[in-house]
Amino acid sequence: MTPTRDALADLLTEAAQQVGSVLTAQGPAVGTSARPYLAPFLGPLAAATPVLHSLSEQLDAYFSDPLPKTPAGLFTLACLAAANGQLNEATAEFISAVEAVCDRAGISPGPSAQPPATTDTDSAVGTGIAFTNPEWEAIQKAARIGGLDAGEFVAVSASAVAASLLFTDLCREIFEGLLADAEYVRTGPDTDAALGTDVENLPTIVQHLLDAPGAAA
Repeated sequence: MTPTRDALADLLTEAAQQVGSVLTAQGPAVGTSARPYLAPFLGPLAAATPVLHSLSEQLDAYFSDPLPKTPAGLFTLACLAAANGQLNEATAEFISAVEAVCDRAGISPGPSAQPPATTDTDSAVGTGIAFTNPEWEAIQKAARIGGLDAGEFVAVSASAVAASLLFTDLCREIFEGLLADAEYVRTGPDTDAALGTDVENLPTIVQHLLDAPGAAA
């Protein structure tokens, strides 16, 4: 049975909501970790892993059935595949950023990990960042707990926050894109007409899907 446009739109909406969960993921409370500079990473990473698994399962389920030959079905398949690929790529880049921060902080598990370069504790002031005395005291305390110089702690923390913001921005783009795709499928033009057998003008990936064994008639 060919899925209706509403069913396909619901599938894309569900995928969008899963990706959206990364945007609201919460990390550990401040002060509960010996390495607080890693806190911006922990919530998004923990949320992204099950989302990637779920999106992969959705694609596997799509491929386990006869592949669609309606524009709406093919469009939905392409949207899910694109979202899955984009999230995989964004997560891989995010993990690389985590590893870079860990390397800089000297906590990488590999044998090549090097101790972080030390800087003067006043270096944070030289970056143009202004801290109040209580803020700077809190930074120095957190830096001591994390085993870092205060200036290096500020730099490492800033790198972690920047990487986390970039990752969540990419997730937001995927989330909003899936919602827009769902709306197009639900309210767009007549997308339930069969494509027929003339697929020469379709994108190569779609031609491959239609020519694959088990493709829908």
